[in-house]
Amino acid sequence: MKIIDRWNEIMGPKDERLAAEANRCAAIGYTILIIGSALCLYYGIMLNQVAETTGHPLLTPLGQSVFPVDTALLIVILGSGLISTYLQVRSGAFDTHARIAQSDRIPWDYVALVALLCGLGLGITTTAMRILAEVQIVGIENVMWGGDIAIGIVYFTLAFILAFVLFAATFRSAIDRRRQLERKLEE
Repeated sequence: MKIIDRWNEIMGPKDERLAAEANRCAAIGYTILIIGSALCLYYGIMLNQVAETTGHPLLTPLGQSVFPVDTALLIVILGSGLISTYLQVRSGAFDTHARIAQSDRIPWDYVALVALLCGLGLGITTTAMRILAEVQIVGIENVMWGGDIAIGIVYFTLAFILAFVLFAATFRSAIDRRRQLERKLEE
């Protein structure tokens, strides 16, 4: 808890308007749905990848002919995440702390830290899920450790770059939106 208290000291107090707007756009149940569903789907993707590359089919011919439910679930999850993010960016309520909400420039150190955490999260998750899938399908003695780590590094790099660009663009949009609101209030 001390690290959270320290974080709140650095970031400053929360802006009530932004907190109310952020609460409108997202809730605890939504977060649980997104994280839990994404992890399940991601594990399914890794399981299918490993099964295909090792020649161990998971589905029967009948199973391959039915509608892929995991694809529909992935579209719903992606859509809900994008809609929530869009609403937060459009309203300028991307972060509820005063330091970020009132900034006039993009906080590059904060953007880099968040991008690094996103990259690490995806890289480690990818590596762990692939190893777990391989252990279940081909056994621990046949796990391709080097290949799984290499894939994790590739995913880390892609996630870091994508998160850095998108997070910086999100800040730019929130700053522009706040400036528009300030100009309207001055008129």
